[in-house]
Amino acid sequence: MNYLAQITGSGALLLASAFSAAAVSAPDEQTLSERVGEMIQQQVEQRLAADLSFGAFELNTLTAELAAADVLLASRVTELDAGLNQVLRAREVVIQGDWLTPTRNQLVLDGIVASDAQLTIAYYGKGKSNLHALYDAYMAQQPVYKASERLIWELGEVQLNNVVVNLFDSGLPILSVQLDTLTLPPMASTDNADDYIARVLVPLLNQVQRQIRNGDLDAAVDASRLMGFMWREAFVGF
Repeated sequence: MNYLAQITGSGALLLASAFSAAAVSAPDEQTLSERVGEMIQQQVEQRLAADLSFGAFELNTLTAELAAADVLLASRVTELDAGLNQVLRAREVVIQGDWLTPTRNQLVLDGIVASDAQLTIAYYGKGKSNLHALYDAYMAQQPVYKASERLIWELGEVQLNNVVVNLFDSGLPILSVQLDTLTLPPMASTDNADDYIARVLVPLLNQVQRQIRNGDLDAAVDASRLMGFMWREAFVGF
């Protein structure tokens, strides 16, 4: 999605495509990890209209685990500045799954763990955000593929450890909160962006509001703007 909700879901699809392509022999000068990492970057650019960078990338075929360090995923929303397009930053992202199974068009990711992360959700209108942009870019690709080729995928738990969550609306900060752990709900290919993002944000925002009332929140919050945002996006009573 996670965003990361939508990011992680779309990332599942990208991983499947990259591993499928990696079946072709990699050039002698490239390791398999380097080849897969390069392919994933290309898939992010082509299918999400986004940019993915990382400092190191390792594929462990014995444990079916991917590990990437110094990860940055950035959308390309023209209505947002460069900083607000930085959807996810993380010191390390580890992904475990069954992408090495012979079953075609099916991908099951057991879980994703991002450590020392920053998740920035930036809205620029009702139902419009950097996360929505990633989702819409991916869905725009779907008519290109035959129904029989569409990937069926499932994503288990997504956990962000030591994460700062930033929420912006129309370029203005609404919320910035640091959490020891943020666990995102499971998602599947049948999800739509609005519903999934709501399932991510609503529990978090409700928790923040409770802590504001109790006076025990270590965060920067514009309470009135937050409430207006929740009403506009129909998050109140969700």
